[in-house]
Amino acid sequence: MTTAGLGDGQAQLWRITIPVIASASEVDALTDRLVETLCPDGVHDGPCLTPWALHVTDGNSLSSAEQRRLWEEIAETNG
Repeated sequence: MTTAGLGDGQAQLWRITIPVIASASEVDALTDRLVETLCPDGVHDGPCLTPWALHVTDGNSLSSAEQRRLWEEIAETNG
């Protein structure tokens, strides 16, 4: 998936959304693994080679419609 006018070699902004059903401790462990994947050298000087940000949202803060949509999306993905 590319944006018109941008080649595969040019950096552009992306958003990756991964809804999960997990306990708070499982989410903590998962986000730790994601951080390690995005930035394997946690003590490097300067910014990461691939700039990134991580946001975690508690599903209870979402509207009922958004919660239903995500539950359905997870059910479809997991068969």
